[in-house]
Amino acid sequence: MFFPVAWLRLVILSLFILPLVHAHQDFLFTSSVSYCAPPENLLVEQFDVAYFPANNSLVFNISAASVQANVNVSANLFLNVYGMHPVNITIDICQAFDGRLCPLPLYVFNGSESLTLPSSVKVSSQIPKIAYKIPDLEAFAQLTLTEVGTGQLKACIQSTLSNGWSTHQAGVSWSIGGLALLALFSAAWQSFFSDSMAPFRLLDILGLYQSIASSGFFDLNYPVIYRAFTLNFSWAMGLFAQSPTSSMQRSITHMRHLTGGDLAGSSAGGSIALVNRKLSPYSNAAYIVPQSLIAAVRALPRVDLSSPRPLLTSRGALPPPHVMRDVQTVTSQSSNVLDAGVPIYVNTIGIATANAFMTAFFSGLVLLAITSALLLMIYGVIVLTSRHKHVHSPRLTDIKARFPIFARAWGLRVALICFSPVVTFALYQWTLKDSWLSILISVISFVVVFGAVGCAASGVLLFGRRSSVWLLTEDLPAHEPLYGQYRVPRYFFFALPLLATFLRAILIAAAKNNGTVQIVLVVCIELFLLLSHVLSKPGKTRRADVLSIFLATIRFVTAGLLVAFIVPVALPPIPRVVIGIIVLVLFSIAVVVMFLNTLWNLGLRRLWFHQPFTVLGSRSTISQGSLEKGDVEKGKSRATSRPLNPTPTHGPLVDPTMNAPEALSQLTPTTFSAGPSSAHSTNTTMSYGVQISSGWHSSLLQPSPHTGANGDDASPSSPPSHLSQNRQSTIDEARAL
Repeated sequence: MFFPVAWLRLVILSLFILPLVHAHQDFLFTSSVSYCAPPENLLVEQFDVAYFPANNSLVFNISAASVQANVNVSANLFLNVYGMHPVNITIDICQAFDGRLCPLPLYVFNGSESLTLPSSVKVSSQIPKIAYKIPDLEAFAQLTLTEVGTGQLKACIQSTLSNGWSTHQAGVSWSIGGLALLALFSAAWQSFFSDSMAPFRLLDILGLYQSIASSGFFDLNYPVIYRAFTLNFSWAMGLFAQSPTSSMQRSITHMRHLTGGDLAGSSAGGSIALVNRKLSPYSNAAYIVPQSLIAAVRALPRVDLSSPRPLLTSRGALPPPHVMRDVQTVTSQSSNVLDAGVPIYVNTIGIATANAFMTAFFSGLVLLAITSALLLMIYGVIVLTSRHKHVHSPRLTDIKARFPIFARAWGLRVALICFSPVVTFALYQWTLKDSWLSILISVISFVVVFGAVGCAASGVLLFGRRSSVWLLTEDLPAHEPLYGQYRVPRYFFFALPLLATFLRAILIAAAKNNGTVQIVLVVCIELFLLLSHVLSKPGKTRRADVLSIFLATIRFVTAGLLVAFIVPVALPPIPRVVIGIIVLVLFSIAVVVMFLNTLWNLGLRRLWFHQPFTVLGSRSTISQGSLEKGDVEKGKSRATSRPLNPTPTHGPLVDPTMNAPEALSQLTPTTFSAGPSSAHSTNTTMSYGVQISSGWHSSLLQPSPHTGANGDDASPSSPPSHLSQNRQSTIDEARAL
C-alpha cells in the first residue's frame, strides 16, 4: 500500500537533487561590467576575464575604443573576494599583444588572449577553495588603465565575478511548484470529505512560499546567496522569471508609456551592473558614459586582434556591441539605479520595477481563468453523470446539490492566495506614480480582492457575535476556508494572519526607503503571531497546533536574523553571507516539513490510523458532520469520547456477578402520561427505571425567558433566539463534548 507514496517521495526528492548534480570545473569569470571612473577618453564595450586555477591562467576578451592619440597605458588588475584582496597585479600593455596596443589605436578593437601567470604569482593559494564552490559568489575584479609617465587615470572598469553556482535554480522552482500542485490535488479531491485538513494545508504551503518570497522585498543589504534563494519562490507572488524582451514585458512597458508612464524597463543585460554600489562589493561609484564619447566611438573603424591578422571593417556595418548597449548609469543620482527591495528583486528575473504589478495582475487573471474552467468542467461532469439513466447515486445527488458551496469555497481560496501579491504590488504601484492606467487597474484589483476577502471575514466575525459560533458550518459553509482549521471557540483566529499580511504589504510599499522601520515592525508582527499561537492554541488537534507554532517560530526567527542586513549595521560580507545561509536553511526545513505534512494529509494518516474518509452530508446533516469532524480531528470517536470506568485491579475482591450486566428483558417498563395538557391525549412515554416528570424533561431543551441562546443572560437589546429545536440540540451536544 505504501509503495506509490514511496515512489512519489523518491521522484519529488530527485527533482530537488538532480538539477544540482552535474560536472563542474573550478573557475571564476566576470558576470557584469560597469565603470568606476568617468570614461572621458576610453570606452570599454566588453570586458571578460576568466581565471582557471588548474593551470593558473587568465583568459581575457576585451573590446574597447580610444579617441585620444599617442596614449601609452599600463593595466592594473585588482580582485576582491568577500572583502579579501588575493590579486593585485600590473600588466604592461606594450608587451602584450605584440605591441599592437602601444600606443592605444584610434579605433574600436577586440582583443582576446590566454595568459599563464608566472609561478611567482600564486593566485590559487590566495583564493580559498570555497570560493569555487559557494553559490552566488560575492566578488569583483577591477581593471584600471593608467597613462605611462603621467600616471593619469584613463579608464576604470569593474566587473562582478561568478563561479557558476547559484541557489536560484529552475529545478528548485519546479520542485516546490510540484509540491504545491500535489497539495492542490490533495486539497481538491478531499474537499468533499468532512474531516480532511488538506484544503487548509494548501493555503499554509502557499502562505509559506509567499513569506519566503516577500522576505526579499525589504530595503536591506541582502547577501546575494539569500536573494537568489528567494527568487525560487517568486512565482508564488505572481512573478515568473522571463526575459526583459519577452512579448509580455514589452507589451506592459508599451502600455505604460502610452498612458503617461516614463519609468525605464528592465535591462537586457541583467540587474547586477545597476545595483546601488552601497549594496554590493563595489568600492566606488560607477559613472555616466558621455554621449559625445559614444558618438565618437561609433565613427571609428573596428579591428579584431583575436584573429591572426587585423581585419579592418566599417563601424556602421557591424551590429552594436553588447556591452555598449548595457553599460548604463549606476550612480545614486541616476534614475535607473536599482535600490534594495522590490527593484533589485524583480529586475533580477527580467521584470521592470514599474511592471511588477501588471505581471502579478496577469498571473492572477490566469489563475482565476484556470479555476473557473476547472469548476465548470467538474460541474459539467457531475450533471452529465447524474442524468445518466443507469446512475442513481444519492451521494452524487448530494454532491451536485452542494457544488455551489464547493465552488464559492474555492473562489474564496483563490482570493486568499491572491491577497498578498495583489495588495503588496498594488500599494507599491501607487508609490511609483507612473502610468495612470496601471494605477487604475491596481485600484480595481485591490478593491475586488480586498473586498472579497474582507466581506467574507467580516461576515464570519459578525455571525459569531450575533449568532452561535457552533452553527458556522451550517449557515456559512462557503466561508470554511477562513475558520475551518480552527477550534470553534477560536473561529476568529484567521483574522490575525490576514491582518499581518496586510501590514507587511503596507510596510513594503510605504516604508520602501527605510529598511530599519520595515524589519523592526515585521519582527514585532511575527512575535505577536507566535505568542498568539502559543497562548491561544487555535488548532483542532495537538498536531495542528505544533505545526502552526513551528511555522510561526520559523518566520519569527528568520525575521529576527534579517535585522543583520540593515544597511546602517554595515556587517562585513562573510558574517552577512553566513547569516543568509542560516535563514535559507531554516526556510528550507520548513518547506521539507510541509512536504511531509502534505504526504501525511494525502492519505498516510488514514492508512496509519485505519480511518475511512467521511463524505460531507447534506445541509440538514452539516451540524452533525461538523461535530464528528471535531471528534475525529481530536483523535477520538464519539463512541469513545467519554472514558470508561473499569473495575480496579487492586483492592478487595469483588464478586464477578456484581459486574455482570442485567438483562434488559428483566426490567419492567414504566409508562406515564406526557401531562394533563389534554383530556383526550394519548401521548405516552416509555422508560426503564424511575419515572421522570415530562415537564421537567422538556424544560432542558427550552432556554429560560431570561437566558440567551448561548446560555448567557440575554440583555434587552439582544433579540430573542429563533433557533429550532434541532439547532439548539446541536449547540448543546457541541458544548457537552
